[in-house]
Amino acid sequence: MTTQQLKTAYTAPGENAYNNPFLNVLGMKVSVKIAHAQTYGQFSCIETYLAPHQMGPPPHVYYELDEMMRVIEGTVTLLEGDKIVEVPAGAYHFRPRGVVHTFWNGHNEPATFFDLMPGTQNFAQYLEELAQLGTDLHNEGANPFAPENIARFKALDTRYNHEVFYDQMPAHMAKYGAKA
Repeated sequence: MTTQQLKTAYTAPGENAYNNPFLNVLGMKVSVKIAHAQTYGQFSCIETYLAPHQMGPPPHVYYELDEMMRVIEGTVTLLEGDKIVEVPAGAYHFRPRGVVHTFWNGHNEPATFFDLMPGTQNFAQYLEELAQLGTDLHNEGANPFAPENIARFKALDTRYNHEVFYDQMPAHMAKYGAKA
């Protein structure tokens, strides 16, 4: 019987997995700290940076993915279903699949958090594709909110079995005083 030799993974402070660049995901600075492939398909670890009063993604739901958040700096505000939760530095927050949620920084100081996504779905790859789609639309001079471009976002979301409620974003930004 042969045993596979597993390898450890290390990402230095201020670096990303494989020394890849930071991602711009819907205006958020995102860093893949441990890539899905580095864990033999077990999980991804993402670090997200939010400026003061910066909105995160539109409300969304994952059908095959759970998330564990650990706030490193500041406070992250979450909407889970119809409930608002404040997650300060040092706290953890678990979001199971099937829960509609979003997050933002509703405070005057920056916020940073890690998200650990256990499971076989490569969430880091999804974020890379999402960032690339945003870059492509920018380079095309396209309106990302035009119906044909929302369709491009939705096609990507569907491939990863996510549902994103793009049409709710403006109301959430207005209601919670967050900016893109």
